[in-house]
Amino acid sequence: MIIALTGEKLAGKGTTADYLQRQYGARVLRFSQALSDILARLHQPNTRAELVALGSYVRSRFGDDILAKVVVGDALTATEPLVVIDGMRYLVERAACQVLPNFYLLNVTAPVEVRFERTRLRSEKADETTMSYSEFVQREQDATEQQIAAVQQQANQTIQNTGSLPDLYAALDQWLATLPH
Repeated sequence: MIIALTGEKLAGKGTTADYLQRQYGARVLRFSQALSDILARLHQPNTRAELVALGSYVRSRFGDDILAKVVVGDALTATEPLVVIDGMRYLVERAACQVLPNFYLLNVTAPVEVRFERTRLRSEKADETTMSYSEFVQREQDATEQQIAAVQQQANQTIQNTGSLPDLYAALDQWLATLPH
């Protein structure tokens, strides 16, 4: 089974992926991993701004679906019974994943105020901890964020991640129990 995660930044996609890896032994793939690997190799900061800029360049040079092709290839060769693809943001990524067997799209979402508060609790991107609320809201207009709503509309399931971690985990367990294994 392959589950792709979509949703706004800091809605809980990474937390969901980590839980599915821990609880169910899932292999986690991320659309942004190839970009993070490049930034690390170039000794550049792994900031949201750098990921956006590099992602835009890579897509313009190699095609809008280049990162999706990487993830689909990795998913097709995975030996784990559950694969989680974290961070689906573009319709072209959704289309590319149609070839995957037993594919499901899960939308993890939360209001902007909740997501902004989460910037204080994590340090995945170097520029998140110093970002103001207005900057955070402005970043919702980044190229990487513009198609998320359209992708979310194609989800098989939506989980509102506004409660505690146990609430999120219970919602995930409930949803997974409804899927054919």
